[in-house]
Amino acid sequence: MALKVTWDREVWLYLPLKFPYGPYPDENSWIATIVGAYRRARWNRKQRQWLEEYLRGLRANNRVGAHRFAYFADPLRILLALDVYEGPHDPHTTLHDITGSDGVDTDARPPVVVDVVAQGLGPGTRVERALTVPITTHERIGTGDGPTEVITMVFWVFRSEAADVVITATKSDPAVLASALPDVERLIDGITVDAGDGEPA
Repeated sequence: MALKVTWDREVWLYLPLKFPYGPYPDENSWIATIVGAYRRARWNRKQRQWLEEYLRGLRANNRVGAHRFAYFADPLRILLALDVYEGPHDPHTTLHDITGSDGVDTDARPPVVVDVVAQGLGPGTRVERALTVPITTHERIGTGDGPTEVITMVFWVFRSEAADVVITATKSDPAVLASALPDVERLIDGITVDAGDGEPA
């Protein structure tokens, strides 16, 4: 089983799960090519250094092996990653098991659950949750709860006998996430499940 994905390369950057990938023998050569393109686009040294660190971080924190796409329509303005998970269909797993669609104590408001249809994956479900999470960039001294923030997490779930496909996007600013949703949904429309193996083509 493999996913076939058609995406707009002027909007999204695919982050390889492993190397070699295409013509790139390792992560360094891949990053050098991308950063070089932005140097030609007249990004300054500080911006290019930030870009290199951002790309390395996006790959390093992808610990579950998702197919990850970075939103690159304007990376200096909107930072967003879209994760695509694929796995064999499990009829015993519920929507709540996958997304927490019934809500838990950390939900800032009840989840929003709607039916959707994607061009390649067919009928599915979209679940939007607002979660209260610790602000991990702060340290707490003494007793008591630390600072928190509310993040928006959106799941798109498509289940069939061929596979279960789950797409996720997370952002602390819901307005920023909403502004990118049309591009997210266009990418989702370009996903199909193939019987072969491998990374997105």
